[in-house]
Amino acid sequence: MNCLDFRRQLMADPTTHDSVLLDHEDNCAGCASFAREVRAQEAALRSVLLEPTPPAGLDDRIRLAARLERRNAANSRWWYAAAASVLLLIGASMASLWTTAVQRSDESLAQAVLNHIDDEASHLRTAHAVSRERVKWVFQRFGAELAGDIGQVNFAAECLMRHRNGVHLVLPGQMGPVTVFFMPGEMTDDIIQVESTRFVGQVLPTHWGSIAVVGELGEPLDGLGQRLASAVRWPDPGLASSAVSGPLIATVDGAQQEDG
Repeated sequence: MNCLDFRRQLMADPTTHDSVLLDHEDNCAGCASFAREVRAQEAALRSVLLEPTPPAGLDDRIRLAARLERRNAANSRWWYAAAASVLLLIGASMASLWTTAVQRSDESLAQAVLNHIDDEASHLRTAHAVSRERVKWVFQRFGAELAGDIGQVNFAAECLMRHRNGVHLVLPGQMGPVTVFFMPGEMTDDIIQVESTRFVGQVLPTHWGSIAVVGELGEPLDGLGQRLASAVRWPDPGLASSAVSGPLIATVDGAQQEDG
């Protein structure tokens, strides 16, 4: 038997009288010392387990534990009360935030457009053109088809507008970037002016929703919204293209064409 096997078996049963183990212990000083230590610990443990009288000071420790238990119970009640107060405050704050969100959703469409541009102003700094395939793919997510040339596009993505998703484009303009929102289902009867200290533009009605075109102050936007709307075929029944509502549509070069 080697030393490792001896120690494993001894730890499993320190009181064993196995002759092979005892023989190894008699002939190995290291294992003999280890065996004495293990048996001493075993004896001390058995003595504690068999001791009929409680150790000194046990009654004091029990009373101390009882006082601590009562204190912990009181602290728990305080903690629960504090937690309830915090939850009430959080609930009130969430209600306030929800009310603010509802109020913001009820803002005018023009203000919602400006808010959206401000919230995602980082897209205005995008200066590299995206591929036409990317632009077509974004419209295809709505079942729409990019049928005409809309020029260079620096940003194109599906984006949440006010109540539903639409298409967010950023085009290069003369005074700076021009933001375009295709907003399906966002119906309006009239052309809405969009103005701020920095931006100017319009929200134009279409048969499928509306389209917003907004640029920096001084940006020439005449005809741009109509041209962009005419370049996309939107999947509305009986509608050949997402042309702006009205008897006539002005193209970018000033020519007139009939609304079909």
